[in-house]
Amino acid sequence: MIDVVEALRRIEKAAVVSQPRRVRIENAVGLQLREDVISDTDSPPWHRSMMDGFAVISNDFALTKDNKTIVTLDVVAEIGAGETTAIILKEGQCVRVMTGAPTPSGADAVIPIERVVTGSLDGHVGECVSLHDPHFRFGQHVSKKASFFHAGQTVIKSGVELEPVHIGLAAEVGASHVTVNAPPRVSIITTGNELIPNCQIPGKGQIRNTNEPMLSAAVARCGAEPIPMGIARDHAESLRALMAQGLAADILLLSGGVSAGDYDLVPRTLEKMGVECIFHKVSLKPGKPIWFGVFQRPAAAPTLVFGLPGNPVSALVCFELFVRPALGLVSGQSIDKQSGSHHSAELVGSMKGGGDRPVYHPCRLELSDGRLFVEALKWGGSADLLGLSRANGLLVVPKNSGDYQEGDLVEVISLVSRFRHESE
Repeated sequence: MIDVVEALRRIEKAAVVSQPRRVRIENAVGLQLREDVISDTDSPPWHRSMMDGFAVISNDFALTKDNKTIVTLDVVAEIGAGETTAIILKEGQCVRVMTGAPTPSGADAVIPIERVVTGSLDGHVGECVSLHDPHFRFGQHVSKKASFFHAGQTVIKSGVELEPVHIGLAAEVGASHVTVNAPPRVSIITTGNELIPNCQIPGKGQIRNTNEPMLSAAVARCGAEPIPMGIARDHAESLRALMAQGLAADILLLSGGVSAGDYDLVPRTLEKMGVECIFHKVSLKPGKPIWFGVFQRPAAAPTLVFGLPGNPVSALVCFELFVRPALGLVSGQSIDKQSGSHHSAELVGSMKGGGDRPVYHPCRLELSDGRLFVEALKWGGSADLLGLSRANGLLVVPKNSGDYQEGDLVEVISLVSRFRHESE
């Protein structure tokens, strides 16, 4: 039986970064770009008005003697957003333009609509308009063609983690798809003759299938794609049928059937299907029976396979300790970069020391005046989901440790999403 550190080392050695995939830009937010996005157009694609107002020739205003001069121009056309005109503007003329509209040939500035002299005409086509702009400057309120970027320019570099703004930028340059480190696909199989769908009322000896929705949610919270595959009964044929499908994913999670009982068929069935066992059993509580192996796929990255204990708290603790880091590794993050959830905290109250295995005990973390405090929660063991639901962290009690007293520094692991939400 190995310890947690050695288990993580073996997982890290076995994990391979998943191959990049092309996905629609709408599905790419939060993913790492693996290929530059290059523009197929200039931006703006033409000289464009930034204001509702009048496109003018600067010379008509540059010739004024002071900032009090009113300039009267003939309005020869009107251009809305999405429209254009073939008119070439001459001195003494202007064109009424809307925000985002292309400016006409010959124009090099825009006078905002607010600069129409009070009491004069509104400035529609065929009228004259009187304008007074005491702060006029050459080229004002015009976005020049290609002033943001030009055709052929790299606008998003490979390696960027895509945010919504990048999705909008990709759309602007015509990239309907991008190549990214796609989220790992995770097949989830729960095992056991006693399991029934969670929508049914349990009969004697039956329990609801809590692990499938719980693990699916945990996978989705990591940004990966869960593929729930249903319940496999405790016989080899049922297990093999679902395993054969599940092994096509980047990661296969099984819950239940990994201990040493007569119905614990998962390890031997996996090995008969060609999955290499990397370790079975880790020194921790809860979660000791965890199994991990690798299935080599032709022309694809290997599938990482986790056999998690069937008790829901054990399954979720093992997910946090082992599966979450594996998802990060497959997505291209090193173990070191994922260590931000481990902290030291001051104990509130007292706590019994550890036995022959390290214990990962549900706890409450609280940040106060820059100091992190932890309180161990009442907990009924590896089937007590209600107790774990009140926790936002796990208090690590080393094996063979003495009792802890108020104020002692202890190691904790934050259940990242819940702790961040509550401490912000």
